[in-house]
Amino acid sequence: MTQKKKPEEVEQKVSAGTIDRVIDLAFNPSREKIREMTMVDRIQARNFPLLDMINMGRQYCIQVAMYRFDPKKYKKEFGVDKPEIPNLLDEFIFRTAQWQKSVAGKNLEKATDIALAEIEGKIDDGEDLFGKEDAWKE
Repeated sequence: MTQKKKPEEVEQKVSAGTIDRVIDLAFNPSREKIREMTMVDRIQARNFPLLDMINMGRQYCIQVAMYRFDPKKYKKEFGVDKPEIPNLLDEFIFRTAQWQKSVAGKNLEKATDIALAEIEGKIDDGEDLFGKEDAWKE
């Protein structure tokens, strides 16, 4: 139950990166991006945001209990003076949007399409993808 607050990471957009970034998102998504890069059905996409809210509310209740039990230990553990009330409506809307991107693997499919298009574009331009000279070229 000891989760320390981490500084928020700046997320890069898929369209702003190179092929490596797209591949990284598709095959090694962060804890936040995994919601967008997982293949789920529409029923799961409706229920998962609710589960996220239940988990967030539960975490808040545990933090309040820890704070009431020992405020000094709470501050040391979480790095803040007291628990912040989560904005569950805003979070629910955000999580719903994240999970909806995963219905039938839409986001994963689009990321793969972008990666393949970039690879095909490099091949059409005659650029070597692996940085090696073609051994079969005359």
